[in-house]
Amino acid sequence: MLATQFLNQICFFIALGIMGCGQTTSPLPPGTSAGEPDVSLFRMRSLKSLPKVHYSWPISNKALELSDTSELYEYARVTHAVTLRGESCNESHVQTAVAICHRLNSHDPAIKASVGLMYSPWHRKFGKSLPPTDEGESTDAEIQQFATRMATIGRWVASANEKYSSKVELTAVLLDTERFSARAGDLEWNKAITKKYDQFYDAARKAFGSARIEWYGRGVQESATEKGWSPHPWNTFENKGSSFSCSLYRVPEIGVMRETLRRTLALARQHRIQTVTPWVALGAGYRRALDRFQKWDTDWDYDLIYSWMIGAELNRKWFGDRPARFMPGNVVEVVVFYPGPFDPRTPSWDKHFIAYVNGATDVKSLEGGP
Repeated sequence: MLATQFLNQICFFIALGIMGCGQTTSPLPPGTSAGEPDVSLFRMRSLKSLPKVHYSWPISNKALELSDTSELYEYARVTHAVTLRGESCNESHVQTAVAICHRLNSHDPAIKASVGLMYSPWHRKFGKSLPPTDEGESTDAEIQQFATRMATIGRWVASANEKYSSKVELTAVLLDTERFSARAGDLEWNKAITKKYDQFYDAARKAFGSARIEWYGRGVQESATEKGWSPHPWNTFENKGSSFSCSLYRVPEIGVMRETLRRTLALARQHRIQTVTPWVALGAGYRRALDRFQKWDTDWDYDLIYSWMIGAELNRKWFGDRPARFMPGNVVEVVVFYPGPFDPRTPSWDKHFIAYVNGATDVKSLEGGP
C-alpha cells in the first residue's frame, strides 16, 4: 500500500506540471477524459480555497527542491500558506516558497498566500539533561542559534521579494517543543520555563514583527487523569503567544474534539486571550489502545465524514455560531495540519484533506470537488 501511494504521489508531482496559474479549479490532465480522470490529481485540483489560512508541519525540503513545484502551488492555493522548517531550510527553499506565494498573489486572491515557519526550541544546543532553571553556556547557545536563524531567514525572505518584485510576508512562527514540563506549585521551575519560552518569543518578534507567534500544546487535552482532562504539560500558560492551541488528534471522536476546543478556549479567556489555534491530524492520530490510554498511529484511515465535519466546524460561521452544539470555530483564526501534506507515512492523507476542504467550503462530497 505504501509503495502504491508513493508511486501515486510521484505521478501527482509530474502531472501537476501542466497546471495553469491563477485558476480556482484546474482542467483534466492530458490523456484523460471526463469519464476517466486521474482521480487523486483531478480531485485535488478541483478543490475550492479554504476560508482561513492553514499552516502545516513543514513541507519537506526535498519537495521544495523539485524542478516542478506545481504540486506545492496547488496546495498553497487551497491553504494560502507554505510552511518551512526553521532549522534546516536554506535560501533556495525560501525563494521557492516566496515564488509560489507571489504567483498566487499576483491574481489578487481574497486571502494572500504567505510563508510560515516551524521551529522546535530547546532541542538543539541546550543540554539534554539540564533543568529549565539552568542559565549556562548551552542556554546562551540555544537562544543565539535561534535568533541568528530568524534574522537569516528574514533576510532571505527580503531578498526573495526583491528578486521577484513581490511583497510576500512571513506570517507565522510556530514553536513546537516538548522539552520542559511544568510542575504544579513549583514557582521557580515554572518561572524558568516561562522565561526560556519568552526569550524565543522575543527573538521571533524581533525578526518578524507582524507575524503570529504560536506555541504547540498551549491548551487542554482529554487525559487518563481522575478528572478526565488536563492542561498540556509543555506550557506554563504564562508565556507569551499570539493564541492558545489544542490538538485535534482524534478526529473520529468528534464530541471529544469539540470539548477539547471549548475547554482550551475557556482556559485562554482566563488569560485574556480570545483565540485558539487547532492542530488537526488528517489520516492519522491518537487511537485508543488496550494497553494504554492512546497511542499514535501515522496511518489511520478513519471514516471520511469526520474529516469533512472537522473542516466544516472549524471554518464555517454557521457552525461557529452554535458553539454549544458544534465547535466554537469562530474563535479559530488559523489552523495547523499535523502530519504535514503528502507525508508518505500517512498514505490516506490526501483523501482526508479533500474531505476536510469540502467540509470547510460547503461542498456536499467526501471524495471530489464541486
